[in-house]
Amino acid sequence: MRARNKKDGADFGLSFLDCICCGFGAIVLLFVITMGSANQMIQSLRDRLQQVVQQRISQIEELEAQESQIAQRAMVAEEKLNEAQSREEKLRSLMDRMSLQISKLEAGKEAKMVELEDEKSEIASMQTELEVEMILPDINLPVGLPVESNYIAFVFDTSGSMRDSGTDQLHGAAIEKIQNVLDSYPEIKGVQFLDADGRYMLRGTPGIWLPDDPATRRGALQVLASYPQFSNSNPVPGIFRAIRSLYQPDNEEMRMAVFVFGDEFTGKAEPVLARLEQINPRKDDGNRHVSINAVGFPTVLRYPLMGAHTGMKFANLMREVAYKHDGAFIAVRNQR
Repeated sequence: MRARNKKDGADFGLSFLDCICCGFGAIVLLFVITMGSANQMIQSLRDRLQQVVQQRISQIEELEAQESQIAQRAMVAEEKLNEAQSREEKLRSLMDRMSLQISKLEAGKEAKMVELEDEKSEIASMQTELEVEMILPDINLPVGLPVESNYIAFVFDTSGSMRDSGTDQLHGAAIEKIQNVLDSYPEIKGVQFLDADGRYMLRGTPGIWLPDDPATRRGALQVLASYPQFSNSNPVPGIFRAIRSLYQPDNEEMRMAVFVFGDEFTGKAEPVLARLEQINPRKDDGNRHVSINAVGFPTVLRYPLMGAHTGMKFANLMREVAYKHDGAFIAVRNQR
């Protein structure tokens, strides 16, 4: 038997070691190849996951935006609902007030009808008393007028009821009565003319007395006949202005009178009487500074349903004013 060679044993060991190393290297190589493929798969999965996450985030943002819009719409709808409820409450309240007002108006209508019937009865009962012709004695002095006046201011109602419907000029009867009053005072120191609203009827003469002479009287009557300005049916402003602007307290010789020509009064008598007490008080001798007279025309008393109550108010007011302020009230029965 041949002895074993040590060199051969060494070669065999090295070869086995080479095989083992090669196999291990192959395994490592396979592992490396496998890991690279797995990394690609992982990266691909990661990318897909990121896309899915981004999509979900986008969807969530869209849902949040929609939720915000829905919440805003809900708030707007709630505000509109509240406004509608508020309007409904206001409308109900308004309807209740209107129903109450309607009830009051109906009750007032009934009261007015009763009052109208009472006024008709009053007009009928007082018609004879008002129909008093302005009687002029031989000297053309209206009964009861203060003869001592030396300054006279005329206040005219120039509203439509005091005018001729065909010409829009003052009624001829009114001009005639004005002429009668002027003729009753042949010698006075001053004269002036105002309409019911307090406007001076002759241009350029506000606040001053006109010298009384035949030319002034003729010119004034011509102006009055064709006076174009329509006044309200309320002579009170004209009376107040005549007293305030024309009366001269320092003129000891002045004995001023106001003559009112009209047919209607639309206000209340009590404030007028109270104001006249302030601006036209009594002097130490008991007389008023200014006497106030009135001539009433029956232009509206003929029509009880249209304006007779304003005619009655004028007559009642001016009789009271004339009585308290040293004057006279004359009611004209016929008006041509």
